Amino acid sequence: MPDARKLLVVDDEEVICQACRRIFIRQGFEVETYLDPREALAQATQQDYTGILLDIKMPVMDGIEFLEKLRRVKPDVPVLIMTGYPSIPNAAAAIRLGAADYITKPFTPEEITQAVQRMLSVRHVTPPEPLEETPGPSLQPEGFFFFDQSWFQLEADGSACLGAVLPGLQGQSISALHLPKIGEVVYQGLPLAGVRVSEKPWTIIRSPLSGVVAAVNEELLQRPSLLAEDPCGGGWVACLCTTRFEEEFGRCRRREVLLINADLNSGAMQQDALIRLGCQVQWITSREALDEHLSQLSPEKVVLLDAASLGEQGPGAAAQLKSLAPGLKIVVLATPQAAWESEYRKQGIFYYAVEPFADREIVVVLDAAFRSAEPPPSPPPKFQKTQAEAISSITITNRNGHKVQLLAPPGLLWRQEGLGAEIRQKLMERMLPVVLTPGEASMTPAEILKAASKCDRLMVLKLRDADQLPGALARDIKAEVGAESGLPPVRITLLMIQPDALGGVSGLEPKIISALAEHIVHEMATY
Repeated sequence: MPDARKLLVVDDEEVICQACRRIFIRQGFEVETYLDPREALAQATQQDYTGILLDIKMPVMDGIEFLEKLRRVKPDVPVLIMTGYPSIPNAAAAIRLGAADYITKPFTPEEITQAVQRMLSVRHVTPPEPLEETPGPSLQPEGFFFFDQSWFQLEADGSACLGAVLPGLQGQSISALHLPKIGEVVYQGLPLAGVRVSEKPWTIIRSPLSGVVAAVNEELLQRPSLLAEDPCGGGWVACLCTTRFEEEFGRCRRREVLLINADLNSGAMQQDALIRLGCQVQWITSREALDEHLSQLSPEKVVLLDAASLGEQGPGAAAQLKSLAPGLKIVVLATPQAAWESEYRKQGIFYYAVEPFADREIVVVLDAAFRSAEPPPSPPPKFQKTQAEAISSITITNRNGHKVQLLAPPGLLWRQEGLGAEIRQKLMERMLPVVLTPGEASMTPAEILKAASKCDRLMVLKLRDADQLPGALARDIKAEVGAESGLPPVRITLLMIQPDALGGVSGLEPKIISALAEHIVHEMATY
């Protein structure tokens, strides 16, 4: 019986082998790679693999010959063809020999993950189980990590469970819910899900990580109140096969809370409530115990100080904390008509909350405290204000020496503001040579073909209403232009954005605009 967690990668390019190893080890697979197809064939005929990722064009033995010899011994093992040279004869031969699918190089982590998921779903392969030991160095943080209001938690099988702690849902009736679909690609900082209360605009849950959606919490459609009642438990949104974890993890952070409460009963209740909201809690029960932890204070931590249990010692504790860490966020948990409110406020505390656990105001308080403790976002680009100037294309030469051009339809990119200015700024921060072409581009097949002939990779940015949440990004590298006009078809990369309610991007949240620019620049810079 095949091992339900082992992949074989056969490619004469070391960079492809290592990329596949990195991507799929994170997803819970054991991965073996071979540069020499002869050695790989010997292993493939003797061992059982969940699936094989096979390059077509290799020295000594090409992928078609490999597949022919493999099928004599292993007629059923799923095979995914990887090729930088797609052709009808090769595709026909591969399908005839039982290849499940093929993917064109260069591919993104999301695309290869989707292809492998499709390959395995056809064979109904059991999802990978947790590995006893992951080869090589591995980062496996435990607990909840937050990206703004959204969170992720790594599961034992290498996937990430995603959700959000939203401050505006308490006591509200959710009128609409938009969930991702299994197999959909989501990107860090861009829409994962959406919540609508009454007739208000969508509240966007931004994805904390990039990857391919592997599971969705369908129970939320029947019980949307779980998003407010149990946001880090039954209110989870989706599970993700992560694709860029190592580069994105550093943008997420724990919600670390120092709880100071001398009463064991109320302290235990508060600790439990905080843990259920995804916080990592350190509970201190006395002023003496507090002295032992003063050296561990940092501005990223939020202190919750229970006024009733500390009595007259509370204001002094707050003053001591502020003197040692002036930037520390101190939230006082008080009762109505408490005696020490004025003394606390003199210490410059962050928030004075009256019984915030009773009405779940604590969700709003934590959101404000942790978001204020985050590093300030990059300021919007500031370029000299002149008459608005449209951009038809942006061209760079990236670190790989490739000339990459981004082509945009009229009215989408502007030199001094919005998405165009963000892309320009981020490219400049990477110190890449940038050429902006002013004006409005003609998006006819002939003009696109002309642009494609002058660069190594052409990327076309478009607005497309695909019934997704505003700001969602979709990528398609199999698009072809020219064929309908009788011209030779050319492969391009399409980057499609779900527009806002007015049909553009100017109404999107600034954070989503910034995240869109980041992913577009990543596409341009890494090709």
